[in-house]
Amino acid sequence: MKNILRLCKLACLTALSLLILSCRGKADYRDILPADAFMTVGINPASLLEKSGAARIDECPFYTRLAAQMEQEESMTAEEKEYLLGLLKNPAESGFDLNRDLFYFMSMSGSTLSPEMSGGLLLPIGDKAKLDDLIGRLNEKSGTESRTEGGLTFAVIGEYAPMQVIYAYDDRAFLLYFAQNASLDLSEQVKALFAQKREDSLMGKNAAAGQLSDKNDLDILFSYAPMLANNPMLSAMPLAQAMQHATAAASVNFEKGRIVTHSKVFFDDKESEAEMKEVSYVKPQTGALLRYLPASSIGVLSCGLDGKKLYAMLTRIPGYGPMMVNPQVEQVMNALNGDFAIAFSDMAVSDWNTSHHEASLLAQIQDPSILQSLIAEMNGMPIKQTGENAYSLELGGEPISAGVKDDILYVTTDPLVKSAIDGTTIESMTAMERIFKEQATTFYVDFEGVDKLLTSLAEETPQTAIAHAMLGLFDTMECYGSMESATCDIRMTDKEQNALKSICDQIGQLIGQCMAETQMYIYPKQAKAAVRKNGRFYESYHEWNRSPYSGFCPTPSQTIRPPANPGYGCAKRPSARGNTPLSKPLRAPENLRCAHSSTVRAPTMPVVFFSTAPTAAHSPQGSGPRCAAGR
Repeated sequence: MKNILRLCKLACLTALSLLILSCRGKADYRDILPADAFMTVGINPASLLEKSGAARIDECPFYTRLAAQMEQEESMTAEEKEYLLGLLKNPAESGFDLNRDLFYFMSMSGSTLSPEMSGGLLLPIGDKAKLDDLIGRLNEKSGTESRTEGGLTFAVIGEYAPMQVIYAYDDRAFLLYFAQNASLDLSEQVKALFAQKREDSLMGKNAAAGQLSDKNDLDILFSYAPMLANNPMLSAMPLAQAMQHATAAASVNFEKGRIVTHSKVFFDDKESEAEMKEVSYVKPQTGALLRYLPASSIGVLSCGLDGKKLYAMLTRIPGYGPMMVNPQVEQVMNALNGDFAIAFSDMAVSDWNTSHHEASLLAQIQDPSILQSLIAEMNGMPIKQTGENAYSLELGGEPISAGVKDDILYVTTDPLVKSAIDGTTIESMTAMERIFKEQATTFYVDFEGVDKLLTSLAEETPQTAIAHAMLGLFDTMECYGSMESATCDIRMTDKEQNALKSICDQIGQLIGQCMAETQMYIYPKQAKAAVRKNGRFYESYHEWNRSPYSGFCPTPSQTIRPPANPGYGCAKRPSARGNTPLSKPLRAPENLRCAHSSTVRAPTMPVVFFSTAPTAAHSPQGSGPRCAAGR
């Protein structure tokens, strides 16, 4: 019995030892990430799929549409179609592990004039056998041959000067790697990445390892050193020495009704961090300017400013510094001490030639006499004094008010701001104090205001219709922080649904509308199949030598009624017989659906149009058909 117990203990210890050794022996796939990457993006596919509502892709309209199109594809076998649809339903069948992050990175080396750019997409492997099967299928279709050396399988899949592309994988990870103007063999570079130890990789940096260990939807790392090393002008900037040892890290998470981003700057040493703080020209805001800014402001950019430090830094910029060495410039810059804000309220367009910008610049100053210096520099301009330290002028037909009051310098075209400066109480941004006070920098955007501004400035086009649809998703954006850390909070109009799902739903709807638009007409290739169906349908050919018919759909998803006479297809080749109907016309919908606010134009190639007329009417040669819609 004692021997049996000893054997059991020995077996347990052995199993435990093997488990520990195996865990230690299998390196982290993230150790492949290069340490010299200036940008690295980590993506959590499992989280994004769940939050987007695409975890069951077979329930998505896109999948149904794709499956139907694949069914008609004659170049694929039934087994190939089944395999691809299976991958769409369950991406894990590819062999990739979608429960772990995938990464995209970019590196840069060489000179500024001829930089060597490289980058890659890194994916963890869950089942190598399944990946081998996928790669084998792809190689067979593309004619690519891969080879295996030391457990690493790789193949060059593109050599298009100056770009080269290669893929490589082992039992840990798959890497799709590319390089531009590469001076070294790509396969050797890839082998080196797979062979490198953790301390030599990006994960060897404490800041990077800590950031990538958190569970975020997206992680972004940006290293300044590679950018500075390859640009003599940037490396000569005042902050270059400190930034040489800095890494910016940001996390992005999609939450219910909002998108939240947190960022922070990490330094390799305390000396660089101290140098950054010493030369920093921003400081915490007091919020003193908020009572002058209308609550209806579309956008505000503000900061706490130390003008003396800012001037000192500007004078040290190579090539531009000497231009700053001016007594008047120095006086103005040194006077800036406190909150500084630029705000935009509106833009009213009276006609095509004139517009009125409602914008403001406000700054706390410690020397009110700078106003007189500025006025003196504007000698010859139509400036009128309207009060003590108060002036007005008209520039390009736009009235501008400027002055100093209560140690606040103001330049504004906004009547509300001017009335607040004069002492009138307005509905201001004081309620937003939480994102301004004690923050070094703040950026605020009201998307509803941006949407209204777009309406007043731009004509309705397919592009603006898409812009309106996307802007309608967002409520406000609040970004604030210091030079060391910052937060950006994007609020959605739908407060109950995950932000990513709201975005994906809207994009899916726009894609569906665009696809619906393409169904408004049928190209001749599909006409034969369509003619076998019942209903009325007409195809005619006519050379279109005149300006094509254009119609306009004023609102999204609006229907437009087809012409009273049959629609005609526009073709490059003329027909001696004029417009000839099909022998078996098809019935079309009563209305043609306009996908979104867009201009519909006659195409320049043969196309089939729908009509509700029972017979085809002949259009006189040269008069041109009436095309209901097209491209």
